[in-house]
Amino acid sequence: MKMKNSEPFVLKLVDKCVKPFLSKDLNYSHIREMLRLKLIMDSRRVSLVLQNNGKKIGKEPKKSMLLTCLVYMGLGIFIASMQVMPNMFGANTISFAMLIFMLFSVYISEYSAVLLDTTEKSFYGALPIGKNEISTAKNIHIAYYIGTIAAAMMLPSMIVGFISKGILYGLAFTLVSIVIVVVCLHLAGVIYYLLLKIFSGEKLKDILSGFQIFMTIAIVLSYQIVPRVISIAGFSKGQITYSPFYFLLPSAWFSAVLESLFGAGGLWYIYVLAGITVPAVILLEVLYKKKVMPEFEGELDKLTETAKENKTLSPFSKLMCKLLSKDEQENAFMKLVLIQVSRNRDMKLKLYPQLANVFILPIIMVLPQITGEKGLAGFIENLREGRWGLALLYFTGLTSASIYMIIGQTENAESIMFYQILPIENLSKCIRAGVKVVLFRYLTPIFVALSALLLGVYGFVAIPDVILAYLSFIFVTGFIIRISAWMLPFSYESDAASAGNNLLMFFISLFVFAAFGWVHIFWLKTLGLQLIGIAVMILANLVLWKFFMNKKYTIARG
Repeated sequence: MKMKNSEPFVLKLVDKCVKPFLSKDLNYSHIREMLRLKLIMDSRRVSLVLQNNGKKIGKEPKKSMLLTCLVYMGLGIFIASMQVMPNMFGANTISFAMLIFMLFSVYISEYSAVLLDTTEKSFYGALPIGKNEISTAKNIHIAYYIGTIAAAMMLPSMIVGFISKGILYGLAFTLVSIVIVVVCLHLAGVIYYLLLKIFSGEKLKDILSGFQIFMTIAIVLSYQIVPRVISIAGFSKGQITYSPFYFLLPSAWFSAVLESLFGAGGLWYIYVLAGITVPAVILLEVLYKKKVMPEFEGELDKLTETAKENKTLSPFSKLMCKLLSKDEQENAFMKLVLIQVSRNRDMKLKLYPQLANVFILPIIMVLPQITGEKGLAGFIENLREGRWGLALLYFTGLTSASIYMIIGQTENAESIMFYQILPIENLSKCIRAGVKVVLFRYLTPIFVALSALLLGVYGFVAIPDVILAYLSFIFVTGFIIRISAWMLPFSYESDAASAGNNLLMFFISLFVFAAFGWVHIFWLKTLGLQLIGIAVMILANLVLWKFFMNKKYTIARG
């Protein structure tokens, strides 16, 4: 009786809203029980370090989920501001594009590992539970978190839609938003299914890693098409300008449905776009239900194939460890972190998209200039005339805290025992080793590549600027990790409800790096001031790494 009363509330929603739409061939009681166990485990999944220190953490997952919703609701308020504009088609095209972009980004970075997880098969395989039930429970589990994020994002737009355009429009907007969420989830499932179907073994695992990077780049860059397709000049006046790119934007398809029902009408391509949407959604759902769902878990068995593990480091990694630390224990732990990351594919599936973002953000900044009237030549000329190109260097550290948190995660609840038996009293050197891996193994090569591009434009006169930017990057990155993600590598059990943490840390990093970049670009213009800035940042880094990054860190032992 007590167990039933302590059931997660979402199960009651699943009983009312999901159960009627499931196939009669599925055993719903099995699905419900698996989902209940998954949600209970989520509620208990917290930092292993905190567990061993005996701290009170019962409400931590709830706070994490609430923080996630608040972060995405803040973004949703910005989206909702477009609902009061007269151009319904343009406003909804941008709104739905942002929704699709965020859903795919979160799905790939946070939940694809859940979809591709094979660890629970060893447990459920011993029970009379079919693969379809396992797959359905897994997808409902993911849909719960993705749907919560989508609801937080679109709730402000729904409220504004009801108030500004009436009840019927508000209901239609809500329904279309729900359909978009379902389509995004099922489309991602279809894509992963095709990859599992085509490839196998070790090659499949490599393909999945590459696919994560490709999808991250493709999604973000395709998102940049939207503001270039919508005429900004006509947007504020309520005018709709035709563009053939509408047919390539799914967000325009769904927006056309609302425009055809509640807009002025009379535009042929609006009805064509709306006509594309209905059969496309039906076709996707039929494919997902008839082909993907029955076969997905079977294809997932390919990921359980084992292969020889690579336990060696590259000469570059060995040299980096030797140069960055004279402490033998810290040096050894840097090598351990590098080896573990190279062997852990789930970690790489999360890590590489974040690294890809470091490249994408500078591209987004310069893309409007390159695609403008003057083209690439005009962009280079404008770059040479000003100093704003230095801002590209500061973007390198925006995802550093998120990257370190990925390294801090583990799927093995017993990993904390490794630290308990280490003959090291102050474990802060283990954390510093992980931070150095993030800074110098993963982010510094990207910084060097961007610096080479800028030196090609500005010439060697920009060397002091590059040095100053790099020292600022090291300081700010280390400082942000110190205050927001100070944890032992491989010590934090990943929490499915914490998808908003990375976004929040991104905004914090954006604010801090923007402040440092603004001071550098607009105040330190002369060589003398730049040399003073370099001296100040050297001192700041020495203080940070000598005192704050060396603060005693211990855990409960025995």
